[in-house]
Amino acid sequence: MTGLHREKPRKDNKPALDGIDLRFPAGETVALVRENGSGKTTAAKLLTGLYVPDEGQVLVGDVPTSEIDRRAWFSRIANVSQDFYHWPLTARMNVAIGRTDAEVTEERLTAAIQHADAEDLIEDLPRGWDTLLARGYQDGHSLSGGQWQKLGIARAHFRDGQVLVVDEPTAALDAKAEQQAFANIRALAAGGQTVVLITHRLHSVRSADLIYLMENGRVAESGTFADLMAPDTAPGGKFRSMYEVQRGQFTSADEKQTVPLQKEPTVT
Repeated sequence: MTGLHREKPRKDNKPALDGIDLRFPAGETVALVRENGSGKTTAAKLLTGLYVPDEGQVLVGDVPTSEIDRRAWFSRIANVSQDFYHWPLTARMNVAIGRTDAEVTEERLTAAIQHADAEDLIEDLPRGWDTLLARGYQDGHSLSGGQWQKLGIARAHFRDGQVLVVDEPTAALDAKAEQQAFANIRALAAGGQTVVLITHRLHSVRSADLIYLMENGRVAESGTFADLMAPDTAPGGKFRSMYEVQRGQFTSADEKQTVPLQKEPTVT
């Protein structure tokens, strides 16, 4: 994916992305990281064909997304985000709606919730799979944000897309559930899916095959986690500095006493 994209309206008329060159190898996990407003989500929308670049091109193989069959391309995309839609339907249909042209079998549903670590969630619902997830209706039931995000991951697994775009999917999860969610997402790449992980939580991208650090619509740094943490291969140290700040925020008091931070991080 190369080129420029300008979202409208913008008061400063600056492009959301400018002169970028991103590659998403099939079957690998590629992470786009930085704070909000850096162009990460816009890049993902260009990749999935929701946006067409004003300049440059996005290629699927050797074919620009502006020329491919959009319906066929969309059918190969799955998405997990922090604000996916909560349908006022049963738990079964909230998962199965991920692929409306697929047969809704118990085997496929079970595989989806197992992958999302949501088996207990379904078992604890008043009517199991047949529970209506809409409190405003008769016999309706409401879920927490974390529970909805688990269903979102299950929905993406049910969709079985070749490219999975994961946009800040764990904002409502506690630390343990977040780590399990990322492990489940990484397992999709191991199964052959291409995973595009968009996040500002840098600890979650340690196992990514390729990381792009976005800044003001451009790529500030790129490489593997080891590359970006090593002073000799990433002399700018932007990713490394951000990671150390975040690690310090989440390190417990006991860990700080027993494992003091070093001036330069050690990569093993």
